[in-house]
Amino acid sequence: MVKKSFTMIEMIFVIVILSFIITGGLLVTSKIYKRNFIAAKYLELSFNTEQTIDKLANMLYYRVPLSAIGYNPSNGEYKALDDIGDDENFTVFEWIGYSADIYKDINFSGFADLYASNRPVLKAVDFNASFIDEVEQNKFHTDKDFKDITGIIFAGSFDRGEEESEGDYNDSFGWHGGKAKYIYIIDDYNVSDNDANLSLKNSDGSDITHARIYEKFYLVDSAYAVALKKDLNADNWNCSEYNYSDLKNDDLLLFYDYRPWKGESFCGDGGSGRVEILSGHIAGFHIQAVNNHLEIFFKSLYKRGGIVIKVSKQKVVF
Repeated sequence: MVKKSFTMIEMIFVIVILSFIITGGLLVTSKIYKRNFIAAKYLELSFNTEQTIDKLANMLYYRVPLSAIGYNPSNGEYKALDDIGDDENFTVFEWIGYSADIYKDINFSGFADLYASNRPVLKAVDFNASFIDEVEQNKFHTDKDFKDITGIIFAGSFDRGEEESEGDYNDSFGWHGGKAKYIYIIDDYNVSDNDANLSLKNSDGSDITHARIYEKFYLVDSAYAVALKKDLNADNWNCSEYNYSDLKNDDLLLFYDYRPWKGESFCGDGGSGRVEILSGHIAGFHIQAVNNHLEIFFKSLYKRGGIVIKVSKQKVVF
């Protein structure tokens, strides 16, 4: 006898077997997808964290020595990075940067001829004022003269800035209402060949007759601040680039284009300047001063459903 069709029992048996095969295949496929997703996200998170820490390290390379501070926006307290204890919580990291783009050819040397200088006039050697003006205007998208943007800090002994600033930090660089004893403003200047005679004043506009000057100096043009959005107050937000509510709590923000020696704070603290997002998914960061260098620690975190991915990175900046 020829069998022309499956019996009901055979069909049920086949369906049961196929269901087991399909279920097992889906479980294997799901695990493979999850494993590949985690691997891809880990690489992406690791790469982004590495990029972020490298970008920050590059900027910190051009910091003015001794200018870095930790700041607490909730109470206005700040301290020199060297003085912050392990148990103290300062959520904002700030420093003053000098203009690095002007160190090109003989447009800027960063040195003065002290024999040809007569306070309050400083004879700056290889100081191409028109070139510096162009660089600063392009950098900050402004039509202001460079003398209205920049200030001068003398390098002092051992190229570390004014050593005395460590003992009188509240009045050293103008941070958050303090005086800026070690930053001088350019009141006027005139050009002589490729040099320039800079007429200096104290940051408050007073005479610098009794100021201590050195041969080497930094031309500073901005302060910088790094903070997580969650550590800032919405009521103090004054940045035009982003609405506070549009940012995520784990966004790491970079503030710039503000000048403490002019009494300014960053726009995330009710001040002025600009902001950009350095990175997202930042769980926390820590920067500490060790001798003459900085150690940077980053922790990144990604969550989705039951998936948790963590990445830690660190770097040293001299």
